[in-house]
Amino acid sequence: MNNELLSKLKELNPVEKKQYNEQLFINDFNDKTLLHASDKKFVPIFTEEFFKGKNIYVSKHNRFAPYPKHTHTFLEMNYMVSGSAKEKVNGHTIYLNQGDILLLGVGTTHSIATLGKDDILINIIFRNNISFSLENLRIIGKTKNVLSSFILANDNAHDFMVYRKKHTESSIRQIANLIIEEYYFDKNFSDKLIDSYLNSLLILLSRNTNIHSDKILKENTPDIILYILKEISTNSANISLSYIAKKTSYSRSYLGNLFKKTVGKSFSDALTEQRLLDAYNLLNSTNLSISDIIQKVGISNKTFFYQKFKNKFNCLPSEIRYF
Repeated sequence: MNNELLSKLKELNPVEKKQYNEQLFINDFNDKTLLHASDKKFVPIFTEEFFKGKNIYVSKHNRFAPYPKHTHTFLEMNYMVSGSAKEKVNGHTIYLNQGDILLLGVGTTHSIATLGKDDILINIIFRNNISFSLENLRIIGKTKNVLSSFILANDNAHDFMVYRKKHTESSIRQIANLIIEEYYFDKNFSDKLIDSYLNSLLILLSRNTNIHSDKILKENTPDIILYILKEISTNSANISLSYIAKKTSYSRSYLGNLFKKTVGKSFSDALTEQRLLDAYNLLNSTNLSISDIIQKVGISNKTFFYQKFKNKFNCLPSEIRYF
């Protein structure tokens, strides 16, 4: 992030000064747009009037006091610029470290534990539309690879997604930083640039939906299985279970049994599924012949390919080409 902006974000604002001195949460709910209720147990609901005509609203989360449970009528992104944070999201404890991103769907409740002086958490909230929704990211992510499908299948009960720095492209954080910088410095054409960056951010988030959800971490999915899924997703044309067994020094039978037990399908089925997804993407993005595509994705039997492709996509390869 821009050093000038980072220094600015680390400065104490008036609320932070009060919270630092009093070591208590300073209620800023009335400074925000809320749906009110008479029930004393009511969870504050922040509404879209935040945006004031813009497509996003960006703010720094105040430090030095815990932020109580609340919810929103919009999609929110918590981006850990520096330090770390502990959040309670729909009853699940989530830890964020520098570079991690947490996406919160509409209606998701969360609270944030006290942040220290070096913990800079930026909130980016998005005006509701069909593009910026968890469901849209999930739908796009499911068509990407078997790793995404596996993780999303284990996360479909949650209205949040976690993008860990070590598992995602650095360009996500670069785009997020550009959005924040344009928002805070508000130069000529900042609004237009932000809108452009938002489209790029959506594409990058969709491409990086191989997230590690809290549920998966709690269920302690073996690292070797996540490694195999990643290998299938990125190198499907050239791998086999024997290849992975040799590379990892595990026996082939052990890996095969553990994979099926964990993922719910055999290694062979998962590999074929990824190859079909790769073929589908090549059909839509290149003018390679179908025969070349079959060979490129690592399938040797054309009859097998056509049968499996029709079963998965309910059409023949020739029926989905755009040219």
